[in-house]
Amino acid sequence: MNNSERFWRNGLIKPTLFSLFFITSLFLFTLPANKVPRVYWLNIPHFDKIIHAGIFAVLCITAYLWLSHHFASSEKKIALIIVLLMAIYGVAIEFIQAELIEGRSFEKLDILADFTGCIIFLLARPLLKRIIG
Repeated sequence: MNNSERFWRNGLIKPTLFSLFFITSLFLFTLPANKVPRVYWLNIPHFDKIIHAGIFAVLCITAYLWLSHHFASSEKKIALIIVLLMAIYGVAIEFIQAELIEGRSFEKLDILADFTGCIIFLLARPLLKRIIG
């Protein structure tokens, strides 16, 4: 068994992936408005909401990949707890943006987009279960 196989089998990559995505999302969500990357050539209305949904879907999926094997007997509960925690994280981020981040504000549509990402995870969970066994 080589080092990368050992890394995967020992379960270190799953919490590492989740942590990297979480830290990256926290960094992006707390950037001042003038530092948020703009994609000028991509003129899609509410594109930031698509990004929010994608980030939260990935956060839920990586958390699930990490935790579902540790709590196999209650993996459905784990999925719901992950969604609840990510929904709380999404609301908290909006309050942080409104109160602490220059040029950012509280947006209800961001919360809806975050929750949409969580729903995407719940809908994809049966497929994930088949893929990861």
